[in-house]
Amino acid sequence: MKSLTALVLGVCLLAAACGAPSLDDALTGLQTSYDAGSFEQVLQEAPGLLERCKSENAGDAKAWKVEKLRLLALGKLGRGDEAAEELARLDGAYSGKVKAELYAQVGGYVMDSGEYTQAVTVLDAGAKKYASKKDVFMPIIQTCSKLASDAGDNEATAKLKALGYL
Repeated sequence: MKSLTALVLGVCLLAAACGAPSLDDALTGLQTSYDAGSFEQVLQEAPGLLERCKSENAGDAKAWKVEKLRLLALGKLGRGDEAAEELARLDGAYSGKVKAELYAQVGGYVMDSGEYTQAVTVLDAGAKKYASKKDVFMPIIQTCSKLASDAGDNEATAKLKALGYL
């Protein structure tokens, strides 16, 4: 009977140890979801992974990976207003990680989703924050303007005019 109890206890401990993926495996899974275009899944999983990063004292590099994948997913989903807010937040939380190119990348993703007005929000925020890097933003803003005009998106065109880009 003692050996059966020991066996059951051993199996239970093994099952518990194998139950949850390691943080590294979970991060790989998040990247895989992003790469597969499962952006809503990334948004659902990211908060829990951020909590794990904090609770396991995983450091800024792993937390930044989660934050960046979440941010890029927002861009891919065309959620530019949220992405612009996140970029501002992340710039304070991860000094040196947020650069003009990241604003441009996210703005480009929002634009590619067809949400031109929200793309303008991200691109304008980046162009204002990084005024010396207008050359990073102007080609994308011009493309956004053309695409918005071609699509008949008068709101985006009006916003671009109001902000002085047209």
